[in-house]
Amino acid sequence: MSSSSPPRVAPQRTYKGIPSYTLYALVFLWLVYALNASTRQLLFFVLPSIVTEYHLTPEMTGIVSAIVTVSASLLALPLGPWFDKGGHGWARKYRNAVMAVGYFIFTILGGIAAVTSSIWAFVTLQSVKNAFGGAGEAIEVSSMSESAPVEKRGLFLGLQHTAYPWGTLITSVAVGGILTWVGTENWRDTFLIIPLSMVPIWIGYWLFATKKRYDRFEEDVVAAGYTAPLRDGDEPHQPAAPGALGRALRNPNVIVPSVAALLGIAVYTGVSFWLPQYIAFVGNYSFAEAAAYSAVFTITGGVGQILWGHVSDIFGRKFTSILTFVWLGAGIFMLQYASQGLIWLVGLQLFLGMATNGIFPVLYGFVADAAERGGMGTANSILLTTMYLGGASPLALGFLIGAGGGFSSAAGYNWSLYVMGGACIFAAVLLALFTRETVGRFKAKDRALVSPKSCNQAPANTLA
Repeated sequence: MSSSSPPRVAPQRTYKGIPSYTLYALVFLWLVYALNASTRQLLFFVLPSIVTEYHLTPEMTGIVSAIVTVSASLLALPLGPWFDKGGHGWARKYRNAVMAVGYFIFTILGGIAAVTSSIWAFVTLQSVKNAFGGAGEAIEVSSMSESAPVEKRGLFLGLQHTAYPWGTLITSVAVGGILTWVGTENWRDTFLIIPLSMVPIWIGYWLFATKKRYDRFEEDVVAAGYTAPLRDGDEPHQPAAPGALGRALRNPNVIVPSVAALLGIAVYTGVSFWLPQYIAFVGNYSFAEAAAYSAVFTITGGVGQILWGHVSDIFGRKFTSILTFVWLGAGIFMLQYASQGLIWLVGLQLFLGMATNGIFPVLYGFVADAAERGGMGTANSILLTTMYLGGASPLALGFLIGAGGGFSSAAGYNWSLYVMGGACIFAAVLLALFTRETVGRFKAKDRALVSPKSCNQAPANTLA
């Protein structure tokens, strides 16, 4: 009789159909990513103080910002295959920790006056720190992609990515408070205080991410009727076959979203570079106020990430990414009216923020959908490396601001907005013509100049 009894089904560890592991992983990976992002944004939060101490011109300020931001691309691509070989899901914590130690140490060093007496010593330390941070981001995004059901990937990548706008918003307020407390001339103290939050966060994440919990997560995903991100049935987790990097570099659904991400980060970095200087030198606010007001757009930045990530699960990554780039372009263009007063400055930032950050989880989801099995870390590293090359945008914006009359003249700032708005429209055109939809209602209706096979996508079912 016992042989005919139905097998025992373990109770599902879910919350409204979502595995509990996914929710806990989201909390820890949000905090990890928030501190990673905050260490990279510290430069922009204290930029007016840096300009004053080192006596920088607009052109030199652009060069410094560009070098530091682009450096985030240095390690991700060469280390991408190494990330995949180090384990997937919960096991990505090992090689992520190596990157986290790197950006922790070099952030702290940036706060020591004895080793940052010259601008180039400071730039060198910040560049090394960002190289570790950029590589860490590639792992953190892959970890979240592998910690959620495939059908909810866009939503949870969007939720995780709110760590950039909302985490850095919290940090910007903290920086404003620190500068008010210690004085703007002691801006280095922010580099000593902010990173300390990483220690308890990483201890908690390390204790949480275990093989036993991840195995239960995969069981819960299947029991809830979703697709587990790393296995078909009981297939073990394996890295991609040799040559994965070359294959990914030939995949339009990896390369084109990566180029779009480059243009997106060029705009994001450009806005981060543009706002504090515009507020301080054109708006005549104090440097502490500039640090706080320059992050207003991050309030709706997180809302946009959740919204567009969820929309991309329903309607498609390609459709959503095109829509968000058009929105971003419109917001950038309208930012030229921010000089009308504080209400305009805040209101326009809130509109702009709905797309400033929302494009990135959608593009990461785009690439994750197109990655071959076992090669998600490699594909995400390509996106991240290409993306942060867009960090060179302050170089061009600094020269535009200088050509327009310098820090206190609005003309160069407006020219900068026209360039960034054009980049958004160009990204939308590239995505429309040279990618194929991966999920959602518009997949069957998608048309492009590239084939689904070249994008590692099966043709969608269409009516005969």
